[in-house]
Amino acid sequence: MSQAVPRARQPAALYVLFLTEMWERFGFYTMFSLFVLYATQDIGLDDADAALLYGTFASFAYMTTLPGGFLADRLLGFRRAIILGASVMCLGYVSLFFATPKTVTISLGVLVIGNGLFKPNVGSLLGTFYGENDPRREAGFTIFYLGINSGAFAATLVAGWIGQTFGYDIAFGIAGIGKAISLITFVLGRRWLANKGLPPDPEALHRSRLGLPPTLLLLIGMVGASLIATFLMRHATMAGELLAGVAAVAFGYFILQIWHDSHDNRRRGIALLALTLVSIIFWTVYNQVGTSFLLFTDRLVDRTVAGITVPPSDFLSLNPLFILLMGGPFAALWVWLGRRGRNPSIPLKFVLGHLLLAGAFLVLVGALSAGTGDVPWPWLVLFFVLYTAAEMVLSPVGLAMTTALAPERLRGFAMGLWLLATALAYYLAGLAAGIAAVPKGASDAAMRPIYSSAFLDYGLLALGGGLVFLALVPWVAGMMRTSQETASRNTDS
Repeated sequence: MSQAVPRARQPAALYVLFLTEMWERFGFYTMFSLFVLYATQDIGLDDADAALLYGTFASFAYMTTLPGGFLADRLLGFRRAIILGASVMCLGYVSLFFATPKTVTISLGVLVIGNGLFKPNVGSLLGTFYGENDPRREAGFTIFYLGINSGAFAATLVAGWIGQTFGYDIAFGIAGIGKAISLITFVLGRRWLANKGLPPDPEALHRSRLGLPPTLLLLIGMVGASLIATFLMRHATMAGELLAGVAAVAFGYFILQIWHDSHDNRRRGIALLALTLVSIIFWTVYNQVGTSFLLFTDRLVDRTVAGITVPPSDFLSLNPLFILLMGGPFAALWVWLGRRGRNPSIPLKFVLGHLLLAGAFLVLVGALSAGTGDVPWPWLVLFFVLYTAAEMVLSPVGLAMTTALAPERLRGFAMGLWLLATALAYYLAGLAAGIAAVPKGASDAAMRPIYSSAFLDYGLLALGGGLVFLALVPWVAGMMRTSQETASRNTDS
């Protein structure tokens, strides 16, 4: 008689990091979901400038994860990077609470630096608790992902009510409290982290450079980087030029490296490059939710639910809610299709993601065409069903293909390229939101064609990206295969 195999227990550190990430995301999404409303209503920016500031801030928040991860790997260790990043973000939220229209970019500059140290290293620290073939890894990161979306769901659900009832400054203060709880949770939970995440060379933290300890030099550098980020957020055109330059160098370096690699690695690297570049179109359209979509919801949607007027940002909670609801079914669907030999390839999933995203924005076009009054809120539910399905199809696959296709020596760099592509997309999303910019004082009748035309443009952009890539699927799929796999297919045929 066979005995049941006991279920492997997850490391206690998972739950410490789950709560750390959940509270951090609560703080971040409280601020993030309200920022464009705050910028247009309290600061007085027009739609286009508010969206571009939002996009520039988000792009830098992603870009700084690259040096943040590097510093953790080479100097600080994951623990110190997380604590330092969380502390800096707390300072950023406090400064945002007291910010004036002239100082808000300073607060955002502080948040950018703190996020760069915090965001990449919580997940990296969690990864150290699993062996290379540890069967608990996938389940552990699924639980961790639930923490991210639980925090995002709670934040977007309550942020709008807090902002509209007590003011956006109070909401930003609440975001700071969430970040402080995240920091306290991590500090108190260190005893469950064993000896993981420590500095790679503890003595290096005390080895003087220029007569100063490295930690002090790091703090000086962080202040300088924050001021540079502040400057660039005040001058968005220069920020875009910097992003383009960094991207050109990074992608050029990757091409140079794979060009001198083995035949198979070169082909798979080119396929990875194609998938990463096409994802920029997806994320550019996807990230309209925090800008043009949010302002549309505020201005032209009937938000009365059961007699209660729901704040516009509360509808953003549908995305993390549907992620929580769809995660299991999508994972089961891919397994079910895989057993039958019908699981779509990675390139086909990228195409499907673009088509679903196009469908989501075309739903909004239909909603605006269906009547002349305010758009009924159930249209937004349908929008988010398609929008979230698009994310579930493309985003997890994108992360998985980065590690699967990149040569082992370039996997970390390839993940950096994926994050850089996301940063570029945020900036482009800020620019693209200008298509939906509404003149101050415009009537509802004047706004409707502006939003309808903009949402049609976003839908067509996603649809065009999907169709172009559909035509390239056979080529990309072929590039992804190794020579041995190609030979085996030729033999079978």
